[in-house]
Amino acid sequence: MARGININFFFQYICENHFQRLSKTSMFTGLKAVNHFGRPDMSSFLKFVQKKHSYVSKIGVFSCGPRPLTKSVMSACDEVNKGRKLPYFIHHFENFG
Repeated sequence: MARGININFFFQYICENHFQRLSKTSMFTGLKAVNHFGRPDMSSFLKFVQKKHSYVSKIGVFSCGPRPLTKSVMSACDEVNKGRKLPYFIHHFENFG
């Protein structure tokens, strides 16, 4: 199997996508909201938040998880903060695992 491909994740995605189309709800949560698998593109998300809340000077971002996860969130905060636009993102985190 190729590195980086999680077959379990792949089948969950396919089943959820199919179930969502048939029943208009998530098979995992029972909610109408669509589930998104994997990690979000944090830089894009933070840029979106920055545009919507430009009247705020600072926003705290909290992440909790293994070191690679908190590092990716911190990198996204640093990347967005380089643009020197408000709001400024302050990352707080806790690692485990």
